[in-house]
Amino acid sequence: MTLEDDDVRKIVTWVVDKGLSTEQAAKDFDVSQRRIQQLAKKYRETGKIPMLKKRGRKPYADYPEDIEERIIQASEEFQMGATLIAKYLRKKDDVKIADSKVHEVLLENNMARENDNKKGRKKPWVRYERNHSLSAVHMDWHQNKHGKWICAVLDDSSRKILSGGEYNSRSAEASIELLDEAFKKFRHVRPIREVITDHGTEFYANKRDKDGEADHSFENYCKEKGIKHLLCKYNHPQSNGKIEKWFDTYEKHRYRFGSIDEFIDWYNHIKPHFSLDIRTPEEVFWKRLRSYILGNFFEMIKKGGKNETK
Repeated sequence: MTLEDDDVRKIVTWVVDKGLSTEQAAKDFDVSQRRIQQLAKKYRETGKIPMLKKRGRKPYADYPEDIEERIIQASEEFQMGATLIAKYLRKKDDVKIADSKVHEVLLENNMARENDNKKGRKKPWVRYERNHSLSAVHMDWHQNKHGKWICAVLDDSSRKILSGGEYNSRSAEASIELLDEAFKKFRHVRPIREVITDHGTEFYANKRDKDGEADHSFENYCKEKGIKHLLCKYNHPQSNGKIEKWFDTYEKHRYRFGSIDEFIDWYNHIKPHFSLDIRTPEEVFWKRLRSYILGNFFEMIKKGGKNETK
């Protein structure tokens, strides 16, 4: 027989308070005498009716009283979904919380919606990234719904936006200006080594001579600065997927800021990044430069304290 809480109450009160034998109680309730003895012993020791353990999976955690406020605050401040908020709370606040719990709170507060498309098992996604900041940057152009053109220089390793701007039209001149801004801003730490772009005319001359050479201002700039120009494969946008993902973030959140500089500052310094283990691009950018900076420091000491970085 499977005991219920009411059966336990009857057993312990009859055995302990009224003197019913454990043997008789075992027969009446169709359980072992040993089980009756265990329940009676616990009642004698605590004075409380023993509570049966519920079957099934244990709750994921006992959540803090202000868990709903924490979830809402994270959603409003970082504009993140349930999975990222849950991971943030587990890492930053040491709160053991399930993704489903966060999604439930967001749904109740009209801050999320059910996604019918998330069905079936997806193929695992493998992410490739450089180990050190400024090893490679991504560049591309994107037109927003208002007709403005956006271009940015994104660090492959940290996802930090090194420079970016909004323009009435796309051009090689603007592309050079943004890359040059990023190059000059960080060359005292480490020169940008590679730039990854598509075959757009702002970056590359598709008409070339028999030797594969062409006179193109962006290509010439890269050669002048010693930056290796890497081209994405045709019809393979995944090669530049990191900046495409940033454009998605731009479309979702740009309207909340007065200027693109304010938006970039929020993206770099405030918004935690899922693929960066819930850290901001700014944090990761400098962390992944530490070994290079230390190497420069020791090299400078060897040369008598002269920093020859130009």
